[in-house]
Amino acid sequence: METINTEKTNVFPNDTKRNLNGMKMKIGETGGGIFDLSGIKAYILNQKVLLVMVSVLLLSGTGFSQQERQYSQFMYNKLAINPAFAGALPSTTFNALYRNQWMGFEGAPTTQALSANFPFLRQRVGLGANLIRSTIGISEMWTLSGMYAYRLPLGNGYISGGMEGSLRYYGVDYNSPSLRADQNLASDNALIVENTRAIVPNVGLGVYYSDKNFYVGFSVPRILRSRIDFKNDLLISREVTHFYLMTGYSLEVAESVSLTPQLNVKYVRNSPLTIDANMMVDFGMKYNAGISYRSGGVYSSSGESIDILFGMKIVEPVFLGLAYDIQLGNLGKYSNGSIECFLRYSLPAKEDMEVQNPRFF
Repeated sequence: METINTEKTNVFPNDTKRNLNGMKMKIGETGGGIFDLSGIKAYILNQKVLLVMVSVLLLSGTGFSQQERQYSQFMYNKLAINPAFAGALPSTTFNALYRNQWMGFEGAPTTQALSANFPFLRQRVGLGANLIRSTIGISEMWTLSGMYAYRLPLGNGYISGGMEGSLRYYGVDYNSPSLRADQNLASDNALIVENTRAIVPNVGLGVYYSDKNFYVGFSVPRILRSRIDFKNDLLISREVTHFYLMTGYSLEVAESVSLTPQLNVKYVRNSPLTIDANMMVDFGMKYNAGISYRSGGVYSSSGESIDILFGMKIVEPVFLGLAYDIQLGNLGKYSNGSIECFLRYSLPAKEDMEVQNPRFF
C-alpha cells in the first residue's frame, strides 16, 4: 500500500476529543485521495466497517493514507508510473482508464485517467502527458504531468532516461451533502468547515530498458516533499517519495501462445512493501488473460487482493483491458471488489504496419 506521511503537532486537541463520539469517519483510501484528519466525518453507516477504518487511522500513529494511484493493469499503464516509458512504443498511443475501488462503499475511491505517448526521431525521443482525476469521499485530486525521455540502443533493446514535471490539485468539499454529524460542525473551532484546496508542483525521474521479450524500469515520479495540509495549524502533511521497480519477461510456450510473469514493486518509507505479482497468458497477440496477487492490505495476513485480468484487441488499433480485484482481509467482507477498465488507441507505426504486441514492452 502506498502512503504519504503526515507530521502532526496536536492532531486531536482536548475539545476535538470530546466531540469524536459525535462524528463519524470519512472513508480512508487505497486508491486515491487523502485523509483529512482535521474533520473525521461519516461516510460508512455499517459500524463494523467504521470500527475497522477508525482503527487504521488511530493505530497508524503518524496518520498514513494513500496518495498515489493504484493500478491493477500496471503493465499497460507504465507512463503513469515511469516517465522513461515515454516514446517506448512504436507509434503514438492514446489511453483512457477508469477505476472504481471498494465498490459498495459510499464515497469509495475512483480514478479517471487520460494519457498520450509520442515517439519522435525513430523512437530516440519520447514525449508523454497524463491527466488523472481521483476522488475519495469529499476529497478530490487532479494531476497534470508532462514527460520527456531519451532512448539509446543497448544490447538487443533500448535503455531510456526520463523526467517529468507535474502540478497537483488537492481539494476538500466540506459543504458536501454527503457529510453527516450529530451536531453542528461549526460549533467546534478545531474543525475545518470551509472548502479547502492546494496546488503543488513536483518533479520525477525514471529509467527504463526493454527488448522484444523483457523489460525493467525504476522510477521516482514525485521527488519533492511538498506540503499539502491546506495551512492547517493542527496538522502538517507532506508528500512522501514513492519508489517503483517493475519488470517482466515473455516466454513463448507454444505456437502463438506465450507466458509473461511481471512484477510491480512499490516502496514508501514507513509503509509496508507492496508487490503486484502478475502472470499473463497471451494468445496470438490478440487476446490475453491473467491473474495478479497484491501484497499488503488492512489487517490481512493473506494480502490485499487477487486480481483477474482480461485483454483483447477489439479492432486493429484498439486494445481493451479489464480487471476485477477480489478484496482480501477485513475489507473483503464488506466490499464488492474493485473494477478497472483500460482502453488504448494506437496510430499506425511508420516503419511497421503489423499488429503491435499487446504486451506493450
